[in-house]
Amino acid sequence: MIKLTSGLYNKCYKLSRITVTAMFISLSIVLRLFKHTLLGGLQIINFSLVFAIIAGYFYGGFAGFNVGFFSFILSDFYLGFGLWTFVDGFIAGIIGFIWSLFRRISDKFLVFILSFLSIFIYDIFTSVILYVLIGFSLWKAFLIGFIGLFLPVYGGYLYGIGPLTEFLSSMLTYILISRLNSLIKVNRYGLKNL
Repeated sequence: MIKLTSGLYNKCYKLSRITVTAMFISLSIVLRLFKHTLLGGLQIINFSLVFAIIAGYFYGGFAGFNVGFFSFILSDFYLGFGLWTFVDGFIAGIIGFIWSLFRRISDKFLVFILSFLSIFIYDIFTSVILYVLIGFSLWKAFLIGFIGLFLPVYGGYLYGIGPLTEFLSSMLTYILISRLNSLIKVNRYGLKNL
């Protein structure tokens, strides 16, 4: 009898994790599309990455990877596919997965710093990979990708958009994780549940 109850709990727990993961993907897609409706392609907050980080932090690597990957893939059905779709989705998924390792961190300042660094690394890696794929050498791709965060390069027109996006996305991540941490219950597996 205990085994049946335990198995039922595990199935319900897995189902709730899948449901929450789908909700994070949906929220990420809706906010990304809403941002594109209002601002066009202007990147101010990276909602897909923010929710991948939050899903990884609260629900583990599987949720973090899926939110990061599928929010880019599914939203680009509407926004337009390109090589960037898979690169952005994959890197966001990896960062979401890595954030499952940070779930025990409760220091708010450290959460902000780690999210800023994660988004900075995301910006650098996605730029470098895309520039390498279109034919630049690795060193030149890194240089253009890094400079492109601060100055307009190859068709860009905004100054300092990289640090602004990283700061605003990190601030949103910090606020959401801080607020959600106050609502958390820890289950018998040591995982955080909302």
